[in-house]
Amino acid sequence: MSDRTEINSNLNATEINSDIRQSTVVNQDIAVTSYLLSAGSIIAGKYEVIEPLSVSTGEADLYICKYSDKEYVAKIYRRQRAVKPEVLTALKSIDSPYIASLYDMGEYNSFPFVILPYYKNGSLQGRKFTLEELKRTIIPCINEGLRVLHQNDIIHKDLKPSNIMLQDDNKSIAIIDFGISSVVEKGNTVLVTKTGMTPEYSAPETFRNLFLEESDYYSFGITVYELFCGYTPYKNMNAEEIAQYTAVQRIPFPKDMPQELQDFISAVTYFDITNRNKKENPNRRWTYSEVLNWCKGKEQVIPGESADIAADNRIPVYTFLGKRYKDIPSLITALASNWNDGKKQLYRGLLSAFFKNFNPEIAGYCMDAEEEATRTKGKDDIIFWNLLYKIYPELNGFYWKEQIYESLPALGRDMLERLWKNDQSNFDYWNSILENNLLTGYVTIVNSNSEGLTAAVSALETAHVVGKNSNRNTMINYYTMAYLLSGQQILNMGEKQLESVAELVAYMKELFQASYGEFEGFCHKMIDRDDMLDVQLEAWLIALGKRKELESWRKQLSQ
Repeated sequence: MSDRTEINSNLNATEINSDIRQSTVVNQDIAVTSYLLSAGSIIAGKYEVIEPLSVSTGEADLYICKYSDKEYVAKIYRRQRAVKPEVLTALKSIDSPYIASLYDMGEYNSFPFVILPYYKNGSLQGRKFTLEELKRTIIPCINEGLRVLHQNDIIHKDLKPSNIMLQDDNKSIAIIDFGISSVVEKGNTVLVTKTGMTPEYSAPETFRNLFLEESDYYSFGITVYELFCGYTPYKNMNAEEIAQYTAVQRIPFPKDMPQELQDFISAVTYFDITNRNKKENPNRRWTYSEVLNWCKGKEQVIPGESADIAADNRIPVYTFLGKRYKDIPSLITALASNWNDGKKQLYRGLLSAFFKNFNPEIAGYCMDAEEEATRTKGKDDIIFWNLLYKIYPELNGFYWKEQIYESLPALGRDMLERLWKNDQSNFDYWNSILENNLLTGYVTIVNSNSEGLTAAVSALETAHVVGKNSNRNTMINYYTMAYLLSGQQILNMGEKQLESVAELVAYMKELFQASYGEFEGFCHKMIDRDDMLDVQLEAWLIALGKRKELESWRKQLSQ
């Protein structure tokens, strides 16, 4: 690429154990198949297997193979749908020294395979580097590699030392292993998905199935931590403990780590991503440009230590769950992220007592909330919610009870995913959002200029209250809420996804021409014997602006 950073340095890495490779936790229900190929086996008619590779992987068998006197690695997956076709297509088009080349791909005995470079020096797993080595070579190379991936709409989702290979020149690196990677749609920067990941390297938002470019940079920071220390900061914690800790806490650093490196890791692992799209706001996780500036020695504000925050929202130290907070944004985010513990701080009078000494206005808000909770039993959650956004209206993330979403669109996308899978585990949660008019409240605070959205969510909340005794109406409201918030207009028919009425009509014509039985079965799914539309279909048509047409159709039926 013409805009890539040139790397020119030598690495003197201290090898600990280069054959150890950490496994990725992959959540799969499909049985896997594994068998070893013998030397001399031919893959794709030209790659001759020399020997199995001694590096272990839970998803595939690896072989050193040869073609035209050059050595490669053949990776044969153990599951038939082990890697996304769109990821392979995107990787095939990438030509970068920082990303492992994809020379060939196909199927071997009905299982997918890819042909990759053979890196004889192994991965960075088990190696340690000095600050100088990291800053001069490792960090710039990884940064350029992530930039290439993100420019091609790929989120790696599993960056760690074992997925970073030391190239043959012993100077630079290449990123490998895209088994759980995903391609985001053009114009979209957020991916909501359930997928495998390695918890020790995973960003806080990924524990909520939310993956961003920033998520790869969080993993980048933990990787750099390990390459300096020889271990991760979460080595003795389980996945649940890591998820709770990373949601509000900063990385704990050893005393011998240079402050410059601590600043870098703090910046790329900053937990709050609510300001990710506000480039002028320094309180957001670092990505490509900021890392490039750091490598060049340019002075930058470390997220969470902004001079603006210090001037406008500085507070005396407040200790919460063992963490010290010095500003209102980080304190309110921590209280919202740890919902039940946050409520205890309010209803035990700790917040009002704290703010009383220096901010009588906020102290008054807290005391009013305490008093209201004593008058109206069972409203402690909504009172706490209102207080959080009253103290800090810039809290852009949607926080309610123990669930956190980056935004309303993220909530909507999660709803669609659950509804399509018939996952009813969040029904009570959605019901509480609608019954407490949280959407209207949130939009009024965060999107005060969006009158259309305010009216739409207000109408939805009213419809939910009116139709709450009907299971069908409730489901339509859930689907309508999901479509409204997500901005998506997809009718999910299992393997078929439709985005317009024209596509629906064309699909029905295909079914009719192929088999009248299939066509009739589809119609019965969409319209029952009482002439009631499928709830997803009705909500989808409403989302497409066809409400008047629906009302007209029903009127004709009644006549």
